[in-house]
Amino acid sequence: MRQLEAFAAIARCRNLTRAAEQIHITQAGLSLMLRDMEAQLDCRLFERTTRSVSLTQGGERLLPLAERTLRDFREVASQLGQLSADAARTVHLAATPLVAADVLPQACRELARTHPDIRVVVKDVDRRQIQSMVERGEVDVGVGVLLRESPATTRELLLRLPLVAVGARGTLTAALNGRGTLSWAALRARPLLALPADNAIQQLVDARLAPALPREDRPVFAHLHTLIAMAEAGQGVAVLPAFAASTCRRYAVDVHRMGQPMVTMEFFSIARRGVPPTPAAAPLLRALAQHLGRSATGAA
Repeated sequence: MRQLEAFAAIARCRNLTRAAEQIHITQAGLSLMLRDMEAQLDCRLFERTTRSVSLTQGGERLLPLAERTLRDFREVASQLGQLSADAARTVHLAATPLVAADVLPQACRELARTHPDIRVVVKDVDRRQIQSMVERGEVDVGVGVLLRESPATTRELLLRLPLVAVGARGTLTAALNGRGTLSWAALRARPLLALPADNAIQQLVDARLAPALPREDRPVFAHLHTLIAMAEAGQGVAVLPAFAASTCRRYAVDVHRMGQPMVTMEFFSIARRGVPPTPAAAPLLRALAQHLGRSATGAA
């Protein structure tokens, strides 16, 4: 393209000095470029004298193609630049349904106030799909608890969230300690609702409650929304990460931090290793972490 640009400039100016000035190159560099082009085409393109430069018959035939090629290239380059600008303002993100439905909308609303030009595309998927979607490049970033780093991905800790107990309105008040938190010992005497045994959230809860917790008869549900609804119905107490606190506001439940000791879960973002992050990702992740932090602080 640079050779075609030089050729077209010489054809317009009919003078090497003026052509070199137009395309911001030395006259010697322009002459060398023209010689290389003529050698590649095996055709002399200009007749040169000490006073003038004129197109040969071969140059006359090449000029319309060169001008059309340069015009088309500039048009496509402009379109590609717009595509790049649009891509820089867009972030594709994968999250679990609960995070996508009850956490990200608030974070996106906050982001729209500070970065109105950013577009967020959310994919609500099962937690086990997030890792593979990031690795395949289907999304720019994935967020959630229990995400891991892999040879194809990098991981960043956004914040640590406490665990909270969720129970029907008023049922947990009597068990609160002086700090307004609920002890693990206080839960052992209550019916508990559980996630499947292979769920890492449930494994963390069981590790804190065992061995006093009878596991055989407790109700097990695959989705956090179901656990919260069952807790509202008085079927038991659910222990969940604090990001569920915003969801719980839709239900007639109380949410209390677990304490003695405080147990936290790490909330991560993951992205493809070696791929420069889209500029839109960092502001979104900051808004998400800030909203999660406020939600966790708001849990009683």
